[in-house]
Amino acid sequence: MDFEFYREKLNEESGIEPGKPKTWSAIKSKLIAYRREWLEEAGKDVKNLSELAVAIGINKYLHVIALENGKVAIYDPEQGYYIKDYKYAYKLIHILQRTFNETKCRNVLFMLASMDRKYGSTDFEPEYQDVRRYVLVKNGIYDKYKRELLPFDHRFINFSTIETELIPNAPLPTIDGWDVEAWLLDLMSGDKDLVQLLWQVVAASLNGNYSYRKSIWFVGNGNDGKGTFQQMISNLVGFKNVAPLKLNQFSERFGLAIIEGKTVIVGDDVQAGIYVDESSNFNSVVTGEPVSIEKKGENPYLAIFKKTVIQSTNGMPSFKNKSNGTYRRIIIIPFKKTFSSAEDNWAIKDDYINRKEVLEYVLWKAINLDFDRFSEPKATQERMHAFKRDNNTILAFIDDWFERFTSTVLPTRFLWWLYKEWCKDNGHTPLKQSTFENELSTNIPDGWVKKKSRVVGKFFPSDEIPTEYGHFPWNNEKDANGSMQSYVKII
Repeated sequence: MDFEFYREKLNEESGIEPGKPKTWSAIKSKLIAYRREWLEEAGKDVKNLSELAVAIGINKYLHVIALENGKVAIYDPEQGYYIKDYKYAYKLIHILQRTFNETKCRNVLFMLASMDRKYGSTDFEPEYQDVRRYVLVKNGIYDKYKRELLPFDHRFINFSTIETELIPNAPLPTIDGWDVEAWLLDLMSGDKDLVQLLWQVVAASLNGNYSYRKSIWFVGNGNDGKGTFQQMISNLVGFKNVAPLKLNQFSERFGLAIIEGKTVIVGDDVQAGIYVDESSNFNSVVTGEPVSIEKKGENPYLAIFKKTVIQSTNGMPSFKNKSNGTYRRIIIIPFKKTFSSAEDNWAIKDDYINRKEVLEYVLWKAINLDFDRFSEPKATQERMHAFKRDNNTILAFIDDWFERFTSTVLPTRFLWWLYKEWCKDNGHTPLKQSTFENELSTNIPDGWVKKKSRVVGKFFPSDEIPTEYGHFPWNNEKDANGSMQSYVKII
């Protein structure tokens, strides 16, 4: 195939122009008419359209943009966004020439990608460049600043949507005495700050073009409502717009490909306490950094996703990467309440959160929230501290020991020895000494400072060491009179 020839021919064709069909039936009619006219002009002996003719026909009647990975996305005027999925493109191609196999269909897409275009995948029109301001909903583009619903516009380059229509000032519905506001307050055991955070999570889930750079973790003990709340988000966005990706799947070879064309990432029922050896992809997706995407049978390419990542579990995972880079990407929302069989209202999950009027209220309230960062109430901070402690033996050691010490000077070598004994006693594998010393200096409690100090009369190892820990090598005459690197209590 002479691709250079086709590039020249395609670049003679017009690019994106206004006035193209706005419904599927109109698109289909235009393409059928185009096919008939092309065959008539080609002569009686020609029975099939060429690949070039198909590409020109699609470009003539649909808005097509070239992506940074060399592929194309085609605008669906009925849903208001550009579709990357080949299935949509193949559907169009087969209207024009149903005999094309996959190879010929891919050739058509290559030709479309080779055209010079006015708009690229990142070339938002100036009025649409604020990705926090505009959110695509089922029935239009919502301008959050003006609180105005705009019609679909091919210049708003978007790759995902939500399945709920925006109804201005949608009222709060009550169903058999139940309403979503009271339900969320009940889920959070009356903690209004946590309820506000839940609403922020809903709001963030609506916009597939903006990330708040945090992963949200719903954590409970089961039968606690987190799965139902998660399903409400999926109902609101639409299951076809949700990427069902769990933490451990982010590192799988083809795992990230599922995120393409989705609005929000939801990982349901992550295995409690799972050990995560590789979390770099997860971290990159959460903060909107480039990741390598690989689909079966295709070359890898780089992509940036700016989507909210939600995970739910009955027990937080253990990360090999215990740096602040992991912790700063996590917010934990505790679901403390456990519903008894008498309290567990199945109608909420099976009926109420599926109702159109409930989802319309949730959408109207959430989409109009204005916040720059997720709030972090006291309950989330406490759970985060507990998670860090569970995930890091050094933090657990600090919590266990520093309130007990009676000495006002603690030599660093003593703390290292004590940490190793404590790990042995608790069945932990101690981290290496350099890691211990770095973590200790970073997380030392208030009231202590690290400096070189004499320890005579200030350090009493015999008072600090449990009898079962063995003997700390210390010479009261020689060591106590020396100056050494220590942690000193400020009095």
